[in-house]
Amino acid sequence: MKVGFIRATLAAVLLALAASPAAADLAAATATYGKLLSQYVTPRGVKYDAWRANGADLKSLSEVVMLYRSTDPKTLAPDERKALYINLYNVKILETVLLGNPTGSIKELSKGLSPLEIFGRAALNFDQKTISLNDLEKRLRGEFKDPRIHFAVNCASRSCPPIDPEPYVAADLDARLDDATRKFLASPGAVETRTDGGKTKIVTVRIFEWYADDFKAAGGALAFIQKFGPEAAADAIAGGKAKLEFADYDWSLNAAK
Repeated sequence: MKVGFIRATLAAVLLALAASPAAADLAAATATYGKLLSQYVTPRGVKYDAWRANGADLKSLSEVVMLYRSTDPKTLAPDERKALYINLYNVKILETVLLGNPTGSIKELSKGLSPLEIFGRAALNFDQKTISLNDLEKRLRGEFKDPRIHFAVNCASRSCPPIDPEPYVAADLDARLDDATRKFLASPGAVETRTDGGKTKIVTVRIFEWYADDFKAAGGALAFIQKFGPEAAADAIAGGKAKLEFADYDWSLNAAK
């Protein structure tokens, strides 16, 4: 009886450890992810071909995905949880593109009639549920109500804010989100101030249209751009007469050589 009890107890412990990696394992996964990002992520995009050609690094990314998705978010402090969601979203996007190998756009991986089906497809077993990338993004948005997260998650496309070359961690998360937001809004084409017929327009990405409700707590899209965007746009918005317009979204793959 004692031997059977010990074996059963050991099995239960091992199962619990497998389902919920220790903090050290999570930190190790983030360190591995950081090394992969430093090797394959550039200011021009992601070196998918080079990454795909390295079987060991491809396997390492899938191991990071496994460790992140196996983490119990309820055991984490809020900023740790927010960082986990952002990192998990980005590593799953990377794995999806690397394994799916689209030639021009992540939308090529969608099935059926919806060009964005790839984002709605059940793809992750996380927190005892089978969820999609959209579900993970909704959880991140709903739980934290922080519009800056839109400039930290990446959809593998040219108009999407780029993947940061470093993983997000709790220690400096607030500053990193500020930095990611300011950098993207300052990048070419993200926010443009135009004058047409005496009227001032702020032309920006459709993130502000698609997720308009997320920016309401910050005073709306214009107020958010005034705070985080380039000086020319901030000055135009301060005048009180700027109107918001949205540029076409470029779904071309964010690939680099």
